Amino acid sequence: MTAKYILVVLSFTAIVLMGIYYKSILIYWQQTYHSDLLHSDSLTYTATEQQNDVISEDETNQQNIALLENDVPTQSNDIALPANDVQQPKLEVTQSEVIKEDGDGKHIEKQSNQVEYSHEQIVKDNVEPETSNHIDNQNLTMNQQDVTLTEVSDVPLLDSPAPIVLTEHDKVFFAGDSLMQGVAPYVKKMLFKQYKIESFDLSKQSTGLAYPSAFDWPKAINDNLVANPSIKLLVVFLGPNDPWDFPVKGYVKYAKFKSELWEEQYRLRIEAILNSAREHNVQVLWLAAPCMRKPKLNEGMIYLNILYKSELERNQQHFLTTNNLLGCTYEKFNNFIETDKEKIKVRVDDGIHFTSMGQKILAKAIMEKITFKE
Repeated sequence: MTAKYILVVLSFTAIVLMGIYYKSILIYWQQTYHSDLLHSDSLTYTATEQQNDVISEDETNQQNIALLENDVPTQSNDIALPANDVQQPKLEVTQSEVIKEDGDGKHIEKQSNQVEYSHEQIVKDNVEPETSNHIDNQNLTMNQQDVTLTEVSDVPLLDSPAPIVLTEHDKVFFAGDSLMQGVAPYVKKMLFKQYKIESFDLSKQSTGLAYPSAFDWPKAINDNLVANPSIKLLVVFLGPNDPWDFPVKGYVKYAKFKSELWEEQYRLRIEAILNSAREHNVQVLWLAAPCMRKPKLNEGMIYLNILYKSELERNQQHFLTTNNLLGCTYEKFNNFIETDKEKIKVRVDDGIHFTSMGQKILAKAIMEKITFKE
């Protein structure tokens, strides 16, 4: 065969393969570069817009750094929300409780000792009295120029959600990205070993709420709740794949991350999950996205956690912070937690994911939220 013939065959094969996998190619491009491959020219910003974005981001970063260093707002209308004073987790032995019911009423029976990670967290609110800004728990918009890097606290909600009580006939559903992929297997094993509770894990890496064309979590969750009436608890762990611009139906340009349009659409996706859970009488335990090593990704997690927490408060569902368990804050990333005897590595070197010990700690924290009823 001639070289020309081989070239024609290879070109034809490439075109056929691209035709077969074009949807996968478009989704990959969208998730990787956060733009539309076929209409990228219509989605780009002008040079002036790009320059303004760079200047705005630089000013924001400088203000955040100044606020963290000086611990005071640079302007009279800024709101300074200081980080929690978090003590490192310590190992201690505790006993789990099982509620049993008999003819004379219920009593509590102690089970075998288990090693747990306990922690103490001091939450201090420090809002400037002369501020003109208004915080609405049901519709909170995060602006980096108004808020410092801060911890989203695992404190009792305004209307505390009902305790999570499960029986051996109930099931637990795990949804999330690669963060959940490492944690869910440990929780599944603990649930079945201790309580004979079955669960299933639908977590999928590189997914989130930003790109439903790649994976539609609200739809997938609703479909599984419809198909499995025994599910009584939904555990969600998302975030690192979401702090980017994303497409919105009916708009030419991608919605810019943190814009009003972006937040509106993202909240709707959170609400869709919570609405599905409520319709099927399922409780939700949503894990906060933890601190990240890269500053830009870390700031994105702060913003997303505010959206998660406010929506969960409004729906009276459970929100679990994770930084206090992992020995870090949004102001200072740390790969390790310290016990009385040693330092334990809980994050891997990419500054995002967890070691097996970190996964076990988070799994244990999830288990502590569950009460078993025979």
